Amino acid sequence: MAQISAGIILGFPVVKALLFDGQSLMQLKLLADIGIILLFFFIGLETNVSVFTRHIKESALVSIFNTSIPLLLGFAVSHYIFGLPALASLVIGISLGVSSQSISLDFLEELKLVKSRIGQLIISAGAVDDVFELLLVSGVVALIKAASTGAAMSSVITHISLFVLNLIAIRYIVIPLLLRVTNEKSKHLLFMSALIVVLLTAGLAEWMGLDALVGALFGGILLRQTLLFGVKKPWEEHQIAHAFHIVSFGFLVPIFFVWIGLNTSLSALNLPLTAAFIAIAFAGTIIGTVIGTRLSGASLKEGLLVGWGVNAKGDTELVIATLALQTGAITLSIFSGLIVMALATTLISPIVFRILISRHFGLRKALKKGAAKGRP
Repeated sequence: MAQISAGIILGFPVVKALLFDGQSLMQLKLLADIGIILLFFFIGLETNVSVFTRHIKESALVSIFNTSIPLLLGFAVSHYIFGLPALASLVIGISLGVSSQSISLDFLEELKLVKSRIGQLIISAGAVDDVFELLLVSGVVALIKAASTGAAMSSVITHISLFVLNLIAIRYIVIPLLLRVTNEKSKHLLFMSALIVVLLTAGLAEWMGLDALVGALFGGILLRQTLLFGVKKPWEEHQIAHAFHIVSFGFLVPIFFVWIGLNTSLSALNLPLTAAFIAIAFAGTIIGTVIGTRLSGASLKEGLLVGWGVNAKGDTELVIATLALQTGAITLSIFSGLIVMALATTLISPIVFRILISRHFGLRKALKKGAAKGRP
């Protein structure tokens, strides 16, 4: 939030004209584009397919409803009420439907709730969300790319098939070879190996008519699965992930978030449309989560807790919105509205979750204390 807010302040016309010229903005955009690729690569690294089977019934129900309801509502409201094109409405729907598990994990760890039932529900639901979002994001990025280049859908499907075959070769030949050569000799070599993987997969996807972001996303997933193969410690403790995280989030990824703020125009906001984005993001995600948890047998209170826990949005949808803006799929007004929506959910959701969780666990402690003293 701080990085996006800083970008919004730097984007005020007077400040922007004072600090930036055409060349400096071009250089900043180049760094931001690299930051986008590294962010998607790290999102792939965070995608934990192995957690997919934990609480699979509850997680699948939660993920289906808390993704599909805001997605369908976002598409319907944008297309049929505001009269926006189908592709723009689809971008909006997916941006409202996806969530940022990294934000949820941050405040779960801060509140020491990772191993609690609520924490496990949020994490496992987030893992299933990751799989759904992976398919949704890959599909919408391919559609945006095809629309911007005029490629036929049959050509896109052929390129996707060839890309998958190349990914298999990278997973079982290239990545193991790189890790065997570096053999954890130094963090510099490990970071270089990760960089080779992300540039290889991103460049391959771009060359095949897809988008570099799709390649970077799958590159992160492949690297994580290779690191976990035969290794019992968490992937975060592996030096290659640690080194990549420091360099990426210490420099290039923050520049991407600043660039997002810099390109957000508060004066271009369509207030009714932005209000609709915020309302759908909150109501759709929370109501969908409550429906999913209730169908799986959980209580209404647990549904509300999980709903607020997974409601924050702040990574994948921002990248989708940025790509859609760059290719002309959405306007600056829509882009700015999605950024304000992401800021609102990221600011409000952790605060409400903290209040609800303190009351929930405070009530449980009081009930246990009363039961110990023989009170009803």
